[in-house]
Amino acid sequence: MKKSYIYLPVIAILLQACSTPVTETNTSVTEPAPESVTATQPSAEPASPATAELSTPNSSIAHEVIPSEGVTDRATSHDHDNALTFETKNVRSGDEYFKNDLERPFTANEMEYLPALDIVNFSITSDDNFYYIRISLVGLNESTQSLNGFYGVEIDRNADGRAELLFAARPSYTEKFSADNVVVYMDVNGDVGGTKINRPDDYQGDGFETPIFDLSKDIHPRDLDFAWVRQTVDGTFPAIEFAFKKWIFSDGREAFMWSVDASGKELNPATFYWHDFISVEDAGAANVEDPNYPVKALSEFDSTCRVPLGVNVTGVEPLGCYVGGGETEERGEINPDLNCEIFSALCEWIK
Repeated sequence: MKKSYIYLPVIAILLQACSTPVTETNTSVTEPAPESVTATQPSAEPASPATAELSTPNSSIAHEVIPSEGVTDRATSHDHDNALTFETKNVRSGDEYFKNDLERPFTANEMEYLPALDIVNFSITSDDNFYYIRISLVGLNESTQSLNGFYGVEIDRNADGRAELLFAARPSYTEKFSADNVVVYMDVNGDVGGTKINRPDDYQGDGFETPIFDLSKDIHPRDLDFAWVRQTVDGTFPAIEFAFKKWIFSDGREAFMWSVDASGKELNPATFYWHDFISVEDAGAANVEDPNYPVKALSEFDSTCRVPLGVNVTGVEPLGCYVGGGETEERGEINPDLNCEIFSALCEWIK
């Protein structure tokens, strides 16, 4: 992953180098959480990247609350990128297989550079109803002149390195927010990452096993407006922006860490985290000095460290970024036993 980051308000230190968050201002959640759910929840059977097809947008869905723009800057971080050095086909830093920290915007073996998968910045803003997470990329796919990757956001509400929610988007993208090509998964049984979160181990769980939002399958926590994605521009960089409802955090308590992913293959929720499923020899490496160079099975992938929002951090959180600077805002404490209390409406649905 990467780590040269800009700095987030009032948080200081976290693992890997990473971010510089922007000043945070707490915004109240004005939208009440849905009381219950109407959709029937199927078993999580992740589609094969080779056969997965994007479903036709459901024009019959009448959305009521559509995201627009975040009005409050919460955090901005910078990721390692290879825009100026890709011709060397070498990544000197930011790619650490054993820490589940990946900087691999290259094809397998040939190490051809993929600018649409190379994350430059990642940021979060908010308004009364939504969080907005933007992933800025080096450039468009050269042949299609579009962002054609599969992009993701991971939400870790207790800073233990195991994300509970995965937002996954797949092309094609439009300039308007769409809820048709974004799926949200939850790790209800808490086995993401196996027994050692930032080390490969013998344990292979089922990852984010529970889909909680997928309009193509009529899955939603009685909120058709829960999650969205669009293609936009961040200054000179093309970007993918996710939007998701703030009601998932009960009583408006904002306390979580977040990171982003960019992949050339569809994100498979069942195989998080990757180093638990692919050996270091098969995965390859992006650093020419590594005996496993070049990248092989674990290619076409870029991920970031995690930035805290609204929480006090100690500096030793797994997968965490280094952050600092900014003004202090009121922050909550993270409690690892508050999963269903924080994600109250979602857990009520899953039970």
